[in-house]
Amino acid sequence: MPEKGGKRGEKDLPESKWIYRYWVEIRDLRDGSRRELPLSGMTRIHLCGKKNSPPRPNEEFLELKDGSTVIEGKDLDDIAAQLRQKYPDETHERFLREERDCEAERRKAAAMKDLIKLLAQAAVDTWEREQARK
Repeated sequence: MPEKGGKRGEKDLPESKWIYRYWVEIRDLRDGSRRELPLSGMTRIHLCGKKNSPPRPNEEFLELKDGSTVIEGKDLDDIAAQLRQKYPDETHERFLREERDCEAERRKAAAMKDLIKLLAQAAVDTWEREQARK
């Protein structure tokens, strides 16, 4: 069950705004050891290198970090197939895990407040410069 809220009295975000952390848990059936491999959704943005060149579409993919190795896949099925090759069913179990990341929600909220302050200050500065010119 996802964690609800943060501090007492703090308003909870609507579920559609929750941030989750995802990982794949690998359990070795031979010795029972477990490893957690962080899973991230990524977007590769292509910047135009030459004038008048047609823009290339952005690419969305998943990235799984396994120590110093990075596994990329277009979807969960692709990641699962690559993990099944590296960690065969006979010797390993693989689980996709998730949990609500309240700390990430707090960091995002703080960053948005700071951004709003910066934008408001920039708007005030622009207005003051325009008033000084008049």
